[in-house]
Amino acid sequence: MALLAANKVLVEEKKVKDQLIQKGFGERDNSRLVLDLREALFLLEKDKIEIEDSNGEKVSFEELLKQAEKREKNFYNKFIVFRDVRDRGYVIKTGFKFGFDFRVYPRGKKPGEEHTQWVIHVALHDERLSMPELSRIVRLSGNLKTKALIAVVDAENDINYYSLERITP
Repeated sequence: MALLAANKVLVEEKKVKDQLIQKGFGERDNSRLVLDLREALFLLEKDKIEIEDSNGEKVSFEELLKQAEKREKNFYNKFIVFRDVRDRGYVIKTGFKFGFDFRVYPRGKKPGEEHTQWVIHVALHDERLSMPELSRIVRLSGNLKTKALIAVVDAENDINYYSLERITP
């Protein structure tokens, strides 16, 4: 059982915690594992964890999604990309401090074992990205020595990935 605490989910049960760490989920915090809301929603959807609130009541997928959408703009679209990348076998983490929505590690590797393979910016199908924004994405990914992807979520929740890179003659 995991506990919903504001915008995080805490896992204390050793067996579950160890399994999730092995698969690249969460961040260690003393004796607990801290999952962000995307990770928790993904694991809840896959029936890998159960979550309860501070009153001891079970939290459903729909309830957790509703809470997360209140906290973060475009949460559901970012969750769809998160789920797609995880389902493809990659470890995906938030990339906020790097200027992106996500950072993705090579298949079978976790943070600390390998350098980030991609950074992802999530965009909606009708969103327009300016040239300065595209330039920022390319520049930041170059500084991180990784490849930039733009994940475009369309109206049917399908995802198209576009790679951006700087070409120097």
